[in-house]
Amino acid sequence: METNVIYCGDCLVKLKDLPDNSIDLIYIDPPFSSNRNYVAFWEEQEKRHFEDRFEDVQAYLDYMRPRLVELYRVLKPKGTFYYHCDWHASHYIKGLLDTEYLFGYSNFRNEIVWRYRRWPSKQKNFQRMHDVILRYAKGNDVTWNQLYDPLSEETLKRIPGGMKIDTTIDAEGKKKIRATNEVSKGVPMCDVWEIRQIVGPTAERLGYPTQKPEALLDRIITTSSNEGDIVLDAFCGCGTTLAVAQRKKRKWIGIDISPTACRVMDRRIEDTFYIHEGKDFSVQDMPKTVEELRQYPAFEFQNWAINALGGIPSKMKSRDMGIDGRLYPIGDLPKTKKEGMDLFGDIDRYVPIQVKRTDQVGRPDIENFGTAIKRDKRAKGIFVGFSFSRDADKEIRRLSREENVEIETITVDEIVENQMDKQMK
Repeated sequence: METNVIYCGDCLVKLKDLPDNSIDLIYIDPPFSSNRNYVAFWEEQEKRHFEDRFEDVQAYLDYMRPRLVELYRVLKPKGTFYYHCDWHASHYIKGLLDTEYLFGYSNFRNEIVWRYRRWPSKQKNFQRMHDVILRYAKGNDVTWNQLYDPLSEETLKRIPGGMKIDTTIDAEGKKKIRATNEVSKGVPMCDVWEIRQIVGPTAERLGYPTQKPEALLDRIITTSSNEGDIVLDAFCGCGTTLAVAQRKKRKWIGIDISPTACRVMDRRIEDTFYIHEGKDFSVQDMPKTVEELRQYPAFEFQNWAINALGGIPSKMKSRDMGIDGRLYPIGDLPKTKKEGMDLFGDIDRYVPIQVKRTDQVGRPDIENFGTAIKRDKRAKGIFVGFSFSRDADKEIRRLSREENVEIETITVDEIVENQMDKQMK
C-alpha cells in the first residue's frame, strides 16, 4: 500500500482501494451540518466559496454513514479513530458510531472537549467555545502513549520540587499525597484540552476558516500512534494532519475532494519540510483531461489554472478589476527583502493573469484584459482559456502594435499536456 500520498476525490471512492485493517490511526474533521456558508482565503490569496451541502441532520448522517463503514474497515484492530465535531452534530454522530456495524458503544473511549477562546458574539446563549472530538477504538488492545499535564502550582508547593507524587487513600477516605524518588511527569492528561485557535498573523495560519492548530493534532498523533505508523485523514482540507504526521515521523495518507485543497497541501508539505512531490510524496488523481476541467466550478477552475502556471490567485474573486492572479517571474526575485519590495520581490515585476472558462475567448474579453493591464501599469499579461477566436487574436496583435501591451495566450490543452509531461519525467 502506498503511503505519503494525497488523493484527490471523494473519500468513499478512494477508501475502497485501501486494504482491510491497514491504518493505525484515523482522524477526520468533515464538514459539519451547520447550514453556514464559509469563505476561505487559501494562503490569504485565494478566495473559495463552499457551502455545507447538508440540509438537515438526516442528510448529513446519510452522507457520512457509508464513509464511516469504509473507515472502520481499513482501521487496524489496535487502531484508534477520532471524529472531530462541533455542537451541531456531535450527539447524532456518536449515536451513529455506537451502532453495532461500526464501533459499537463498548469501543467508545473518550469525548474530548477542545476548549478555545474567541471574540464573544451577542446572542441569548452561553458562548460556544468548544468542539468535541469523539475517540473510538476498534479493539480492546490499542496503541497508547500516555501524555501528562504539568502539576499545579498548589501541588508543587506541597511536595519537593521535581519529585513524583503518589496518591493513597487513608481509612477515612481522605487522599494522602507523598513524594517518591522518581522524577515527576505530571498528572495523566484529562479529556478537556485548552489549545488556542489559529488567530492573527502567525506562520501556521493559511487562512482556511476551519483550520485546526497543529498542537491539537500533535496530541492525537503522539498519543495514538508510533513512529512509522500510518495516519489517515479522509477530509484533510489544508493538510494539518499530514504536516504533523510528517514531522512526527509517521507515514500518512490524505484524501480531499477539492483539487485546490490538494494543491495547497502539496505546497504546504514541500515548503515546510523541503521535500518534493514525485520523489518524497505524491499527489494522485488530480484532473487530467480538459473534459474534467470543464466540469469545475468557476472559482475552482480559475484557481487550478493560476496554480498550474505557478501564479498566485487574487484575494478578491468579485470586483477583481479584471485580474484573476499574478505571476512573479522567478528570475526577478531578490535573495533578500529590500525597502520598497514585497515578499515576492519588486512589486512592479509581476505579470497579471486572466482566466476564462467559456468555450472561446472573444475580442471583448481581450479588450477588457488589455484595459486592466494598462490600468495596473503593466506591459504584459497572460490569458488562459479553452480556445481563442480569430477576432481575439487580431485584438492581441493590435494591442501589441498600437499600445505596446503584450498578451500571451495559453490554452487549457497546453497546461494539461505540460502537466502530463512533468509526470512522465
